[in-house]
Amino acid sequence: MVASGVFTTANLVSYCSAEDVLALLGGYDTGDWGSEEKLLAEATALLAPTKSAIDSAAGRDFMLHAGETVALDGSGSRVLLLAPLGLTPVVEVHTVAVDGRELGEDEWLFYRDEAAVVLAIGASPGRRFPRGRQNVEVTLDWGWEATPPDIISAQAKLAAAELLSKWTGEGGEVESVRLGDYAVRYGGSGGYARSIRRLVAEAQEAVARYRRIEFCAI
Repeated sequence: MVASGVFTTANLVSYCSAEDVLALLGGYDTGDWGSEEKLLAEATALLAPTKSAIDSAAGRDFMLHAGETVALDGSGSRVLLLAPLGLTPVVEVHTVAVDGRELGEDEWLFYRDEAAVVLAIGASPGRRFPRGRQNVEVTLDWGWEATPPDIISAQAKLAAAELLSKWTGEGGEVESVRLGDYAVRYGGSGGYARSIRRLVAEAQEAVARYRRIEFCAI
């Protein structure tokens, strides 16, 4: 699949805010960790890397891709499934073209719940999308206008785990927990070890629900 289009910029840096991260630490005594400004700066510094970790572990991002054109392989059937390619949720399909010719609006149907484009009976290509290599182009809006709340929470929890490890002096190489390739290292016998493991485990569970193994965009 080849994709080109416009990405929204609102969530390019982070899904959560630094304030979301610090809110998770409200039950801990942070009085010796520095001023509120310092904690906010530390949390802010973690936003970009933890967002990248969430995207990498999910195999996708959580932004709105508006007006994106994707080139797909013809399926040899009336149906073109978008979900296996990671193009979900699909908000709207604008145009469909086969072998460089845009189809009329009466020649195809879009089924939102199934994330599928289906040729109408009597469509000019016939009853099937012709098999081929990237011979079908679909222009669509897909993704999220607002980041799913559990993904916002997952990123905040991952960043909060990093802060717990760092500001309690329990960072190190004794133990680590991972979300994809992203590792949080901490002292396994430290007082906050259980909290760190719990926060990362909850982030892992949230991201796993959205993972798209077959997603690929160029």
